[in-house]
Amino acid sequence: MAASPGPVTSPLAGRRVLVVDDERAIAAAVARRLERDGAICVAAYSGTEGRERLAAERFDLVVTDIEMPGGSGLDLLASAGQLPEPPAVVVMVPATDNAVVVEALARGADGYVLKPFDPEQLAHEASVAAELQTLRAAAAGTAVVAGSILTVLGEMVNAYERADPFRAGYSARTARLAGAFGQALGLDGERLVLAARVHDIGMLAVPSTELHSESAMDRPSQHLIRVHPTLGARWIERLGADRTVVAAVAAHQERFDGNGYPGGLAGDDIPPLARALGVAAAIAAMCAPRPWRARREPASVLDELRAGRDTQFGGAEVDAALDVLRRVPTLLA
Repeated sequence: MAASPGPVTSPLAGRRVLVVDDERAIAAAVARRLERDGAICVAAYSGTEGRERLAAERFDLVVTDIEMPGGSGLDLLASAGQLPEPPAVVVMVPATDNAVVVEALARGADGYVLKPFDPEQLAHEASVAAELQTLRAAAAGTAVVAGSILTVLGEMVNAYERADPFRAGYSARTARLAGAFGQALGLDGERLVLAARVHDIGMLAVPSTELHSESAMDRPSQHLIRVHPTLGARWIERLGADRTVVAAVAAHQERFDGNGYPGGLAGDDIPPLARALGVAAAIAAMCAPRPWRARREPASVLDELRAGRDTQFGGAEVDAALDVLRRVPTLLA
């Protein structure tokens, strides 16, 4: 009889977490949920106390409120970033304060939750932040090749996607397609596949409860969808990714006609790796089910690809993709 698998260890297990909130009941609730996953939590009840704790003790993760006496959560974020070994930071933001979400992420926060917070979403955001912190520490503290760190990050993306029936295998499929298209286009296949594996890492900043909700997505999440390429590019840049990989991730949602995001780039202003990655990502998305539709049939995917020529996609990229998919139709299976 086969042995049953052991318990899955949470990324939070053994992590020292500083929880900062001037409302003691909220701080206690945060600590209780994270301690269920093995975190070692310490509470502070003002911005001043939080900064003092950061200066005196080492933490892997900070979960902080925004509005507090003695300084804001953004001040605490700045203080954390100046430490020799900066912890990951997750901010807790009132649901009505859209601008603060964007500002906190722009200043280097690794995640956010809206208050009143969902405990499971909090645990998810904290786990992602803790794993990013581990990878940053590895990249900074050793001579490890950045590509190796990004490969590990790609595995982390795959693990989170496997928990989502609508995204399971998406990044891996994108990487397979990108590798084949890159070869046909004469691009740097290794860098293209690496970019494909992590291209949607910025989507981890979007609450999973929002991604497949039948109701309208909240405004911070709508904004994060549009800036997730920038967030992802910033994260991998901090992990030592080279400029071509960073540029590909940053621009993978641009359109050939200039109507994409986040920068509105058009034509040859879009880096070549990003143009190929954009085609691969779009095909991978069409081949996956979504809450509002079944997966697209291969013929429909090819029709959509042709229809997007010179608008969503560049002509050279469409031609290469069509040729590859004609020769290797199993890529659409």
